[in-house]
Amino acid sequence: MKTLVFSLLLTLTAVTAGRAQDCMGMTFKAGMGFELSHFNAKDKPAGKVIYLVKDVHKEGGATVMDITAQFEDEKGKQRTPYSIHYTCTGTELVADMSGMMQAMQSNGPKDMEMKLKSNKLVYPGKLSVGQKLSDGQMEAEMTSNGNTMMNMNMVMANRQVESKDPITTPAGTFDAYKISSDMSFENKVMGIPIRNSMRVVSYRTDNQIFDIKSETYNKNGKLMGYSVLSKVY
Repeated sequence: MKTLVFSLLLTLTAVTAGRAQDCMGMTFKAGMGFELSHFNAKDKPAGKVIYLVKDVHKEGGATVMDITAQFEDEKGKQRTPYSIHYTCTGTELVADMSGMMQAMQSNGPKDMEMKLKSNKLVYPGKLSVGQKLSDGQMEAEMTSNGNTMMNMNMVMANRQVESKDPITTPAGTFDAYKISSDMSFENKVMGIPIRNSMRVVSYRTDNQIFDIKSETYNKNGKLMGYSVLSKVY
């Protein structure tokens, strides 16, 4: 992944695009697709995100996946697509979410520039009940004509595997690990901080790159919405 220091230091990159790559029990190939459907707390559709694997290649000993994400709201209106990069090292799956920030930038003022300061979310190759996962963080600065307009900081802390449960979605039934985490946001607009926090509960398996299901709760424990893996193709 571009955010990993060792990948920047590699002097030789072996590219094998178009062929299936295996890593951590998962097989990745260009053309694979995934669909995540979103719902509000009252089970009403709130849109979906379609992920398409555009390229799979090797960088050193790691497998890198370039994925395009396309959000479509409940009325079928599409937003600007963005890119996600995953790096599978053999023992960890590392997500680079910078494309989400780039999509925000493309929808903002034309003279707005964005600089990522940190960007990393790691999933270990094997999950187990009681396991504690490392924090995830994404920090960015938005500037206009050399002036800082906004600082954004998102942290996923207290990530822990709580249990293993069967989860059924339109994509099938999975034995998934339940992972809880505390997500906090802090946006500073013209120096004025705006803070928010929520609880995220996600369900993952060892052989799927995306969450099988993810639930979001406000700071009072009330369900705000959820998403499910609805298609794999």
